[in-house]
Amino acid sequence: MGDTAFTWLSKKQPIVTLSTCEAEYVAASWSVRHAIWLRNLLKNLEIMQEEKVLIRVDNRSAIELAKNPVNHERSKHIDVRFHFIREKLKEGSVELEHVESKKQIADIFTKPLPTKSFQELRKMIGMNEG
Repeated sequence: MGDTAFTWLSKKQPIVTLSTCEAEYVAASWSVRHAIWLRNLLKNLEIMQEEKVLIRVDNRSAIELAKNPVNHERSKHIDVRFHFIREKLKEGSVELEHVESKKQIADIFTKPLPTKSFQELRKMIGMNEG
């Protein structure tokens, strides 16, 4: 809430994807579903969130795949449930933004990192040493 992350999830994808683009697209779709669920929960608590949900993705191809359904050949094998992301982009409740891999804050929770990268990401999430 605000500029603070209050939820995160890391899990092995229960499906097989054929490319990094597809894996990132599926992960972004799950993120959108979770964000919409959280928005509805907050609404029930009478905390309104009017602005778009911003999802940061480090794969430009996945962002383009979500924004451009015309590229049918690359996405026709992807299960239809993951195209939920396109619907939310179209209605304007969600926005996808590219973030460089080295600035992907979630990596601190999901990947082994060199010390320098770990320290930089730790600083980005507001954790202090010690």
